[in-house]
Amino acid sequence: MPLIVKLPGKVKAGLTLEEPVITTDLYPTILELARLPLQPQQHVDGVSLQPLLSGQQDTLEREAIYFHYPHYHHINTMGPAGAVRAGDYKLVEVFETGKVELYNLRDDLGETNDLAASMPELAAKLTKMLHVWRDHSGAVMTTENPDYKAENDWRSNR
Repeated sequence: MPLIVKLPGKVKAGLTLEEPVITTDLYPTILELARLPLQPQQHVDGVSLQPLLSGQQDTLEREAIYFHYPHYHHINTMGPAGAVRAGDYKLVEVFETGKVELYNLRDDLGETNDLAASMPELAAKLTKMLHVWRDHSGAVMTTENPDYKAENDWRSNR
């Protein structure tokens, strides 16, 4: 999904980049562009995009970006899940089942060809990276709700 930024005098006009970024990058970017001190304790995962936006760099020096959705949401049909994107590859872990899916986003942007079975070493490496990141960041995992009643589930009432 494209990210469009317009800030005359701070962002190089007409710049097009291919570097993946994530919404957690926006906070440190806004702080830096506003010449305010960064707050690393508040933006543990985000990095400032200022070097990209100014044209100083084409890429960010980070190993991966991480996603954590430990809840149900109407646009997420797989339920609680997490993901890691490293280079062209994205690994998704479904929390309820423990299943992992691996995609090459350069060749399969629609994520239709799961490579986890054919690339088990890469799937294991990315799964480990995701788990280490979750531990390091203190990401909260889902817990079973003992008061849950299926008849009240919004997914079953569509």
